[in-house]
Amino acid sequence: MEKSTPDRVCVLVFAKISAAISHEIKNTLSIINENAGLLEDYAQMAEQTGGLPLDRVLSITQTIAKQVDRSNIIMKNLNRYAHSGDTSLAHANLQETLSLVVALASRQAAMQEIHTTVDCPPDIAICTHLISLESLIYLTLLTLYEDCASGSTVTVCGDVEQENIAICFRIEEKNVLPPGRFPDDDQRLLADQVCATYRQEKNLLCLTFPAHQDDRV
Repeated sequence: MEKSTPDRVCVLVFAKISAAISHEIKNTLSIINENAGLLEDYAQMAEQTGGLPLDRVLSITQTIAKQVDRSNIIMKNLNRYAHSGDTSLAHANLQETLSLVVALASRQAAMQEIHTTVDCPPDIAICTHLISLESLIYLTLLTLYEDCASGSTVTVCGDVEQENIAICFRIEEKNVLPPGRFPDDDQRLLADQVCATYRQEKNLLCLTFPAHQDDRV
């Protein structure tokens, strides 16, 4: 069996994200194709009757435009995540990083009917192994979604504690995190990469790591 490494875990996470995004893009294309078919039907109707239901045509074009915008956002998020691995260490904004990963995991959240919000000041800067951190947050969210009941809310909070960054995942009281759930083997590899430690309570999971790393780590 091939030995697992942080890089290999990141590749596996990228594969998970790519698979989810391919489903999302397929859904948007299906909606666009369906509405394009309706436009074609209305065009044929106009040829036969000389009339055109302008309100319906406008509704269809708005739907198509909405799905194009949705597709662009999905692909922009994937592109940002892919470029996180361009350098070993990267500077980033914590709020933007958390929002990106939450967006990347949105399909899994929707499948579990879980609402996820981000609560983080807009001015917290980090310098770390960014793709490893993003992959770690992603895997943590997926595990939390498995443990949360349908209809739950997960709040992802970011803050500064002296020279460290704390990312806390709060779940509703109706959910209880099983003891020893974090970290699993893949999460541990990524956590070691970014010098992160987990702290788990009944309804709270915190991830703490240095705000700034260097190449000696």
